[in-house]
Amino acid sequence: MIGVNGGRQSLLPRLIFCFIDSLLTATALLVASFIRFKWEPVHVFEVEHLLLKTMLIVVVVQIAFYYFDLHEFRIFRERKKMLLLLSGSMGVSSILLGVIYYISPLVSIGRGVFAISLFAILIFSFGWRVFFAWLTKGKILKERVLIVGTGELATKIKKEITENGYDDFEIIGFIDESRERVGKTI
Repeated sequence: MIGVNGGRQSLLPRLIFCFIDSLLTATALLVASFIRFKWEPVHVFEVEHLLLKTMLIVVVVQIAFYYFDLHEFRIFRERKKMLLLLSGSMGVSSILLGVIYYISPLVSIGRGVFAISLFAILIFSFGWRVFFAWLTKGKILKERVLIVGTGELATKIKKEITENGYDDFEIIGFIDESRERVGKTI
């Protein structure tokens, strides 16, 4: 994750994003459990080791999201591509969990719960990514960048930031030695 600023892109927003994504996945599992057991909370909380089973599913789903680049913020611009990647990651997650459940049936959260939760996870994750993309378009979360120079390298830096989805940055201007280019666009 090498960024424009010469180092790693900030890790904290990615960790916060991943944490909220995990919470939404766990919430989707809980909603699916309530739907499966006809909104009777007694059946849902009677599942043995519910927290561990939920964590297993969350970890597998997050690993699939990672390998499908669904934690990359630039993907959020293209909603169709994001939906396809989410669908693919859900397919891979279900295959991996199917193998895990085949090897050890005791780690299954409940009959039919994961099948229902796949759709809930897909909807929650897609909605969260669309909301996050809308949120990051605001100037609140952007790092302001002042580019020193107006030459070829400055133009390349501007092009890299604007075209390759570095939504974490806002170019506020350019600095040049000569006064000839004041007021002109780069």
